[in-house]
Amino acid sequence: MKAKDLQGRFSYLADTIRTAAANISGNRLRSYLTVTIVTLGITCLVGSQTAIDCLSNLLAGAFGTSSDRISITAAHSSGKGHKETPVNYLEATQFVAGFSGVQSAVYTYVPPLTQVAFSGGRLGPQTTVLAYEGDYLGCNGLVVGSGRMPASGECLVGKKVASQMDGKGGDAIGSMLNIGGKAFRIAGIIREQSSLLGVITDNTVFVPLKSALGSLVSQQSGFSIDLMVPAGKDAIAAAQDADRLMRRIRHLSADEKADFEIVEGSAAVREIERLSGSLKGIALIIGLLTLCGAAVALANIMLICVAERTREVGIRRAVGATRSDIRAGFVCEALLICEAGCILGTLLGILCGNILGMVLHTGFSIPWDWLLLSQAICLATGIAACALPARRAASLNVVEALRCE
Repeated sequence: MKAKDLQGRFSYLADTIRTAAANISGNRLRSYLTVTIVTLGITCLVGSQTAIDCLSNLLAGAFGTSSDRISITAAHSSGKGHKETPVNYLEATQFVAGFSGVQSAVYTYVPPLTQVAFSGGRLGPQTTVLAYEGDYLGCNGLVVGSGRMPASGECLVGKKVASQMDGKGGDAIGSMLNIGGKAFRIAGIIREQSSLLGVITDNTVFVPLKSALGSLVSQQSGFSIDLMVPAGKDAIAAAQDADRLMRRIRHLSADEKADFEIVEGSAAVREIERLSGSLKGIALIIGLLTLCGAAVALANIMLICVAERTREVGIRRAVGATRSDIRAGFVCEALLICEAGCILGTLLGILCGNILGMVLHTGFSIPWDWLLLSQAICLATGIAACALPARRAASLNVVEALRCE
């Protein structure tokens, strides 16, 4: 293609866009209403997808964001007459001793009514006390942000617990906590977590299990076990091995229903992905329905524009405009309206979706795939909405159009 021809095409495109923008400006009220409808549709689509991404990140964080984590707990009671059989301390330690080659931790929660006090008062009822043994922090992706790991008679605290004690957090190290009448010195503070697990962790006091046994918890309390399968080892096979070992410890045959639950990290991640996909599908349907309404409104407005501008079309045809020129003008108007709504809707959608992310501390998220999809949907909406009006305008008889008042 010659440079002169290319320059001519760019000039034609620029003239078409300028004319379309001038026509939109001349019908501001109708144009603004249509832009608003398109904006609402894109805001709904992009905003919901952004919020779902934030929730997915939050849920993934709650499971340590790792597919190699396995958790073992007592099975929940299945109804009236079925009593939950907790995993006691002896069973938990037997399991850990028999399941070698992985990071492991045994833990239980101190009864929730246990008072936790310090020199300046008491911690709130949202504070939980967790007694653990083994590598609980490593299995759950937790890190000591300041201080050190606790020895006997010491504990770790979450960031919010430390803040409640001194208003800052850093000076809590070395302070004393009285938990159910037993004294513990704070050895370190857990680094703040940006996940659903972090919401719980930041309000938790971690005490060594050996320091809590007998005074805060008993060996018959309900214990849980966390395992972190090393890289290169099949987590599904490890979960199956864990099931067989726990059955032997609890004297269950292979065909008996297990009275414990094994939650494999990859299964949890798959369930999160499945739930996220379902939510995204629902949000897509809602967004598309809204954009269908925008397409109908835009088509009606364009038909009205054709009726009102019949004489203008006739004059343009009389001075040399082709039917393609007329069609291009109306298509350009529709696309400009849709793209204006798309840009505004995208910005509002990202803003609204990330408000949830700010509240949940999941970080800023931009669903790039859905941004591209929304652009494609807006282009399709604009073309579909103006197809009939543009064809009708291009097919007007020149003489009859000039006679129209």
